Amino acid sequence: MTKQANNTETKAILFIAFKLLLICTITASLLAGVNALTAEQIAANVRAEKAAAIASIFPSAAESELVDKQAEGVDELYIVMNDSGELLGYAASVSPLGFGGELDIMVGVSPDGTMAGIQLVSHSETPGLGSRVGDADYLAQYVGKSGILAAGKDIDVISGSTISSKAILEGVNSALAAYDDLFSENDVLTGGAQ
Repeated sequence: MTKQANNTETKAILFIAFKLLLICTITASLLAGVNALTAEQIAANVRAEKAAAIASIFPSAAESELVDKQAEGVDELYIVMNDSGELLGYAASVSPLGFGGELDIMVGVSPDGTMAGIQLVSHSETPGLGSRVGDADYLAQYVGKSGILAAGKDIDVISGSTISSKAILEGVNSALAAYDDLFSENDVLTGGAQ
């Protein structure tokens, strides 16, 4: 190859590389811009989904207040009250890892430490298989239970979606452990880890 042909080939490669760099920069800038424009709305939608999950667990809830406490395995903790300001229970947002990724779950705990209910806020489990952990009949088996629960003993798992079933159980156990650590019966914010 002559020096001139080699130089022309180098220029062509550099030109192509420059075009790719320009395309990547423009694309990244557009994605960052769209993210900046939609981030607030996405956050509002997530808050609304969590509020709806709390309302589903505690139908007479009028207010849910985010608690400034940390607990292992729990993303957020809420105190849930009715119109009169009476304590209905606590709600814990947990995100255990299922088969298809994180399961975003809201777990309700009554003031006496028993399970008030569970709502699956979002998930990416396999439709028709792992997604069955979101069925009301499956989640109903948790209601009224307390303490650390065990698969096969306290809770039945769904055949074919054991990983997803155990993820729900892990989230529930995290919420119940947070209750035991941070709250006591009818006593809001009694202690625990910060």
